[in-house]
Amino acid sequence: MAMNEPGPEIIEDITLLLPPQPWAWVWPTVGALAIALALGWLLLRLHRAHKLPFQHPAVPPEVHARQRLAAIRHLIAEGRHQEFVLEVSSILREYIEARFGLKAPSLSTEEFLFEAERGAQLDPRWRESLAGFLQQCDRVKFALAHLQPPRMEVLHTTAETFIDDTASRPAAPVERKQLEENAPGPSATPAA
Repeated sequence: MAMNEPGPEIIEDITLLLPPQPWAWVWPTVGALAIALALGWLLLRLHRAHKLPFQHPAVPPEVHARQRLAAIRHLIAEGRHQEFVLEVSSILREYIEARFGLKAPSLSTEEFLFEAERGAQLDPRWRESLAGFLQQCDRVKFALAHLQPPRMEVLHTTAETFIDDTASRPAAPVERKQLEENAPGPSATPAA
């Protein structure tokens, strides 16, 4: 048989294996609706229980750092210098990471100071102050130096001052008087 000649059984043997089913879309649609309803019910329950992540406002880094500093103040009175230095250093490093984007918690003091000097995030006077602060903390952490409560108080105050001075500040509101001064007066004529 030649290739151009059609075979006798090609057209006659075509039969449909399954008849068309007009309602075939119903079960997948019902299944998708059931899943959507279950997911909606779950989200509603989580929303009512206030367990969704967007329901809790983000705490600014300076507020979180101040709260943590207040929580460790008792270590000064108790004279627990080792724990105090570990905590105050950790608080300040985590604040710096959250506020300025420097990876302070995961870097050594020397690495952090190098990164801070390379970047423009920190003011030079704060870099010097942080260098002294972190080196004092390192002496207690690694050289096991003893720290008296007055010096612990100075470290605590330095951390608070750094946080207060570098905290993100909201833009100052524009006063009504400034708006009135800049507004066109009654004698101003609109441009044609």
